Amino acid sequence: MTTLTAQIDKERDLPEIQAVFSRMGIKFELADDSDDDDWGDLPEAAIEGIKAGLADGEAGRVHSHEYVMAHMEEKLKHR
Repeated sequence: MTTLTAQIDKERDLPEIQAVFSRMGIKFELADDSDDDDWGDLPEAAIEGIKAGLADGEAGRVHSHEYVMAHMEEKLKHR
């Protein structure tokens, strides 16, 4: 037996795929993709930290590389 994994547009493609598989006599199951990302075996704290960082980026709560480097250079001058 071989496993096939495919990402599809569920609303658009699923009915067509189901019809084709049924005509071919292919058994299939849909994986639950409610957790939209595969985090592997990362600890929950790491996942939450990554999600918080992504939310910060989307909300514009970020600094450019240039800004951070200039800020750190200024801090190091005063050590």
